[in-house]
Amino acid sequence: MARQLAVLLLLALLASNLIAVLLLQRTGSLVHPLSRTLVVERLASAYHAARDLPPAAAQHLLEAMTTADTRFWIAPDAEVQPFVMHSEEQRLATAVRQRLGLQHDTVVVLQLERRNGGPAREHLFKRAGWEALRLRSSISLPNGAQLNAEQAPAGAYEWGRLLAYSVPVSTIPVLLIVAFFMRRVVAPVKRLALATERVSRGEWIAPLLLSGPREARELTLAFNVMQARIARHVEGRTRMLAALSHDLNTPITELRLQVELLEDPTLRGDMLDSLDELRAMVSETLNFVRGDAVQEATTEVSLSDLLEDLARRYQTLGTPVEWAGSPPVTCRCRPLALKRALTNLIDNALRHGGDARLRLYREDSGGLCIEIRDHGPGIDAGWLQQVFEPFVQLGKGGADPSQGGGLGLGLAIARACVQAHGGELLLENRAPGLAALVRLPG
Repeated sequence: MARQLAVLLLLALLASNLIAVLLLQRTGSLVHPLSRTLVVERLASAYHAARDLPPAAAQHLLEAMTTADTRFWIAPDAEVQPFVMHSEEQRLATAVRQRLGLQHDTVVVLQLERRNGGPAREHLFKRAGWEALRLRSSISLPNGAQLNAEQAPAGAYEWGRLLAYSVPVSTIPVLLIVAFFMRRVVAPVKRLALATERVSRGEWIAPLLLSGPREARELTLAFNVMQARIARHVEGRTRMLAALSHDLNTPITELRLQVELLEDPTLRGDMLDSLDELRAMVSETLNFVRGDAVQEATTEVSLSDLLEDLARRYQTLGTPVEWAGSPPVTCRCRPLALKRALTNLIDNALRHGGDARLRLYREDSGGLCIEIRDHGPGIDAGWLQQVFEPFVQLGKGGADPSQGGGLGLGLAIARACVQAHGGELLLENRAPGLAALVRLPG
């Protein structure tokens, strides 16, 4: 935001300078005031010499007044024929008349142009518009001759020099002041964005300090209030789940004690199996809904070490879990929750595919990806999203629920955990097998 506003401000300042240049070029005075006075004084001196001195002396004085960019001479004909003069030329002619005290019937003609002969007010973006000025003039003398002159007045606006000073002077202080205030405005917003990103990953942070402009303080206060309300909601949900777990397990335990007293061993065994199944369903269901209620501290964890530890545990049990290792990669996460999600995915791969191969790599987008692949039959394309729903069971035969499996909560728990870390969990069919992709922010 600060960089964009600085660029916009810089463009606005440059545009304002350009607009000022265009307006002055079209409507402002072309001749510098000091140069205008010098031009009038030279014409007055030449006129007095041509009028009051003998021709030879006048000619000698006019030649002495001639320089590299100024020339005066007396001729029978006027160098500049009468024409409709522009406003600045009329102002110069009026100044000459007033300086010499000439009558209105005395012809005074001045033509302001560029040195190449083009119009004085040439378009700014044309190269000719940057040429030096030239002032040609003709004044009728009392004896009928003409005093002709050609001078090179200094321009009122030397744009290269003016812009070299005006642009930095008008831009740098403004940018510094704006940078100071933008830092004051943007810093709380940036801090709030980082805090929001951390909360989206399941972290709980201390209330942010209220600083910056009033709007930024109000936004920060609203964020602190929101986080406090979410924390109270999660805490209340945790207490409710703890009470619910106790209330459900108590009657199941009582039923189990009563079933143990049955004399028929067949009936007693069937009922105990049913109670065990009911206890497992209650336990898994509570674990699922409790997943985002139990808050674990977020720490910097080495994913490569975490996968190494998981693979070693499975290999110790004699299960076909393959891990080829990877360079050290770290990530901010809740290690126990992430390990639980990965364990569910590995168990699914072993149950339905017979093996599991782990791989960790960094994607082109900068994020991290953990791939858990098996070499089983895969899943029908229509089931790739449905298997994430709670209690959707996936048997060994693909998506046939009749062939058993778990309670259908493993993938739902894994996806909830990954999403709580700001990532996503996808399933992709490979040839052969199925790949579970855990994508985490880098």
